[in-house]
Amino acid sequence: MGRYSVKRYKTKRRTKDLDLIFEELKSQDKIASLLNQPLDETKPGLGQHYCIHCAKYFETGIALKTHLKGKIHRRRVKELKEIPYTQEVADAAAGYNLNKFLENVEKFKTTDAAVKHNNETLLKDHLDQSLENVQTTEPTLPWADNAKGNKSAVDEPSVPESTSDAEIIGGQ
Repeated sequence: MGRYSVKRYKTKRRTKDLDLIFEELKSQDKIASLLNQPLDETKPGLGQHYCIHCAKYFETGIALKTHLKGKIHRRRVKELKEIPYTQEVADAAAGYNLNKFLENVEKFKTTDAAVKHNNETLLKDHLDQSLENVQTTEPTLPWADNAKGNKSAVDEPSVPESTSDAEIIGGQ
């Protein structure tokens, strides 16, 4: 066996598995602790901008707000609406503990789904409220003002409107 036959796992960007995040979303205490984390210098953005669904930290609130509108985040939220794949599902597919699996599905449909849906709406409301004025509270770059329509004299050279194109080209 050569060195290329060994499969290398990409662990640099590995995040939490869906079943762990699914359990976090069922508990309001866990959601509150993740949203209100203490300052931590080792995490991006000091650990203040965190996406629970994707288990990722972001540098700024603007980056988090952009992420929440993105395709990757929406796909992850869609995956978390279903029951995550666990060992119980695999056992039920093989024919072991089928009754236990069916009991868990019924429990999910009756109680867990309602609690999780309620927590999802509270989380969405909290994120919308906290990120509502994110652009006005964070420092912006000088060129960000130009995007709003404030053009300065430095950006475009001023040419008198009475001047024709032939005069500009000819230099007269």
